[in-house]
Amino acid sequence: MNFNTKIRTADAVAVAGRGARISARALLLEFPIYDVASRSLKQMFMLRPIAKAFRSASHVGGSIGTGAGGTVVVRAIDGMSFEIGKGDRVGLIGHNGAGKTTLLRTIAGIYEATGGVLETVGRVMPLFNLMEGMMPDATGREFVRIRGILLGLEPHQLDALTEEVIEFCELGSYIDMPVRTYSTGMLVRLAFALATSVTSDILLFDELIGAGDARFVTKAEERLRVFVERSNIVVVASHSRAILHQWCNRLFLIEHGKLIADGSVEDVLKEYDRRIAAGQA
Repeated sequence: MNFNTKIRTADAVAVAGRGARISARALLLEFPIYDVASRSLKQMFMLRPIAKAFRSASHVGGSIGTGAGGTVVVRAIDGMSFEIGKGDRVGLIGHNGAGKTTLLRTIAGIYEATGGVLETVGRVMPLFNLMEGMMPDATGREFVRIRGILLGLEPHQLDALTEEVIEFCELGSYIDMPVRTYSTGMLVRLAFALATSVTSDILLFDELIGAGDARFVTKAEERLRVFVERSNIVVVASHSRAILHQWCNRLFLIEHGKLIADGSVEDVLKEYDRRIAAGQA
């Protein structure tokens, strides 16, 4: 991280006093590509027209350029500035590779910004890697505790949640068997039940969460609805207009790592459609 970058996360006391918030000013995230070829003069001349083509293309990801010392970089987030406050349900739309998931992961602290300022106030709950911490030889009950620790819960909180999670996921005696014996649907049930048992101030997810077989879907959708309503802020990346209309009151249109539009669901979708029709998105 360079010295111009500040990333701060406030604690629960601050949340109580000011409310949940996400603030970004000139946020920048670059991924350097370290390769001997990228440092050769010949290669750099070859990259110039390629970089220009990427900047003019509307169907690919972040822009390609050069950083310090001539290193080739992909600029995944390019100078984004925004404020998200309590009650906001923000949807992220844009072409594949626009930077939607990258922005979610930066807010979650998975990626470290390389420039600008990012501040989050409140407990952040990312739901795009439900299987994190799932060791094959651990039992389902052990996974609840492992995952809970990764989410920052205290031991007494884990004890209180364990039985509720077990009851919801309906795994019966499998809960005390190694997770390597579970089907994919059983794994998702367990991870989903645990993730949605913890109240968050800021909820981040990439598309909606699958929750196993059809019989379980209705139960899971109701649980997710309640979970989303309990969160002060929700940020979701999705290609589904039905999801955006259902869950969001605000949209960000992202192209090549830049925030192009920020407004109501209807207004931003109209702008997105206009740009698609004009070949810009």
